[in-house]
Amino acid sequence: MTIWCKVKASRYTAVLLAGMIPSLVFAQATEVPPTPSPSRIIHVDPANVRVIDHLRLSTEELLDENFKFFDSSVMAVVDPHRLPSEIGRSQLYLEFVNTSKDTIMVDPNVTMAFFEGSTAIGLRHEWTMPGTIYPGERVPMMFTGERFNKITEIKADWQPAKPAALPGPRPKLKVTIEKTDAGIGGGTLNFTYRYQYKYVTVFGRVLNESSSNVDEIRVWVSLYDAKDHLTGARYEQLRVPTLKPGESVPFQFDVKQHGANFARVAVVYDAEAQ
Repeated sequence: MTIWCKVKASRYTAVLLAGMIPSLVFAQATEVPPTPSPSRIIHVDPANVRVIDHLRLSTEELLDENFKFFDSSVMAVVDPHRLPSEIGRSQLYLEFVNTSKDTIMVDPNVTMAFFEGSTAIGLRHEWTMPGTIYPGERVPMMFTGERFNKITEIKADWQPAKPAALPGPRPKLKVTIEKTDAGIGGGTLNFTYRYQYKYVTVFGRVLNESSSNVDEIRVWVSLYDAKDHLTGARYEQLRVPTLKPGESVPFQFDVKQHGANFARVAVVYDAEAQ
């Protein structure tokens, strides 16, 4: 059953309903838009962020416009000379020296270019660099690759590194050389060529003088002749257990001597604190 309802409307309502659509369009066209609320977004200039692949910087260091890198001009390359191996292969030995009086070089990284006259010689690092180089330290490095007679020019391109004040981040260790034994070794190349070489067995000890546990101890051992020239060197990561504060452990390994007889031994170390 359908129920019809009668709606009584005034003449004004009827007129308004008849023209509803045009009236709505007119109302929308003349309506004033509301005032937008203020934005919470603050626009600032981009920060001068440093992006260096090999160097780990903190957030403060990345955003600090006054942060200064280590002054690489105080790094020197000294005593470069060719020391052929026991089978006649060309090897270049040299030392990196931090000549600064009070600033430590943290995370050093360098690209080396070598020349014999106007000819570039392709040589590569055989050893890793230490995590820090302290003032006055001499870090030996060996380069191998193409054969050469002599090096007439060396260019060292030091990458950005962080500076640190003494005593620095490296855990304090006491690395001592207790004794050395000189010896002569030999071998055979391709079953026909016999050769001999001189070597020095280094006996040492590492004492942890820091307040934390220490592991991953690495050493760079240098042999010097009577004229204080590098005559042999070796890089080694010691196979020793984690050292607690006050603990010590001995080590020994052979260092080949390619130049004149050695007169003294020096050690540079690096380690990680737990």
